[in-house]
Amino acid sequence: MKLNVFCGRFVLMLSAVLTAAAMMAGTAAVAAVVTDGTETYLSYVVTTEWLKANLGKVVLIDARDPSLYKGQQGHLPGAVNAEWKYFANMNGNVGNPKWATVLEPAALAKKIGALGIDGKKPVIVYGDGGDWGNAGWVVWVLRLTGFNDARILDGGFTAWRAAGGKTDSKAYSNKAVSYPNTKFNESYIVTTEWMKENVQDSSIGIVDVRTPSEYTGESRFFGERRPGHIPGAINLPMDKVFTPDFKLLPEAELQSLLSASFPDKEQTIILYDTSGVRSAFMTMAFRLAGYKNARNYDASYQVWCSDADTEIVQGPNPR
Repeated sequence: MKLNVFCGRFVLMLSAVLTAAAMMAGTAAVAAVVTDGTETYLSYVVTTEWLKANLGKVVLIDARDPSLYKGQQGHLPGAVNAEWKYFANMNGNVGNPKWATVLEPAALAKKIGALGIDGKKPVIVYGDGGDWGNAGWVVWVLRLTGFNDARILDGGFTAWRAAGGKTDSKAYSNKAVSYPNTKFNESYIVTTEWMKENVQDSSIGIVDVRTPSEYTGESRFFGERRPGHIPGAINLPMDKVFTPDFKLLPEAELQSLLSASFPDKEQTIILYDTSGVRSAFMTMAFRLAGYKNARNYDASYQVWCSDADTEIVQGPNPR
C-alpha cells in the first residue's frame, strides 16, 4: 500500500517537473543570452510557437527585401523592415574595398537605434527560406556590436504562415532611440588585410559558403572580376545547414556536418561568400555548433578577387 502511494506521488512529482520544464522551454529563449561567446539553439533561434507567445515583448525585424515586406503576403504584425543593405556601406561600385561591408560603429549604432533597438529589449529577426540568410546577417551585426539578446525565427516567414501566424500589411516604424554600443567585438570579423596576412596559415580553416559553381569559377552571378575561390578554402554551401523546409538542421546533424571538415572546435574558422551576407549567417551557425572562433570575412570574395595582389584558385580543389 505504501509503495503504491509512493509511486503515485512520484508520478505526480515527475509530471509537475516535466510540466515546469515545458513551461520553461517556452520562455527560455529570452533568458538564454550569450555570455562567453558560446552560442546555443536558445541563444540564436526561436520557434514560431515561442514568437506567437512573445510577439509584443520583442523588437521585431523583417530582414526581407522591401518588396516582400510591402507585398501581398504582408509581414508579421509590428515588424519593421531592415534588409542587409540597411546596415552596409552601399556607396561606390562592386569590388571597391568598402562596398557592401558593414558600416562603421558610430554610423551603425545610429541605424540600429533608428529601428527602436536600445540594447535592453530582445530582438527577433526573420527572413525567409531561400534568401541569403538575411536574418543571420542582422543577428551577426548585432553580435558584432556587442548585443547578445537577438535571435532568428527558425524557418522565417514561410514557417510563420505555415503555423497559422497572423500577418499585416501596415508599414511599421519604431521610435528612434539611442543605441549604446559603438564599438565592435573584433572576434566576429576579419578584414581583407587580415586575410592577406593569414591566408597561408595552415592552422586556420577557410570556408567558402557559395554555391559549387561559384566556388569552382564556373559561375559569376554577381559580376566578380575574377572567378574562383580563396586559396585553401573548402566549399560548404549555405543550403547544407537547412532542412527541406528551411529550418536549421537539428543540433546533432549540424554538429556532424561541420565536424566532418573541422573536428577541432577551437580552430579559427573564417567564412566568406560574395559580399559577406551568407557567410554572416554561416558564422553564426558555426558558433551555434560550438566553434567560438568562427569569424566572418565581411568584405568577402568580391573584394578579394578585385585586388590584383591576391591569389585565387579555380576548380574543385582548395588549392
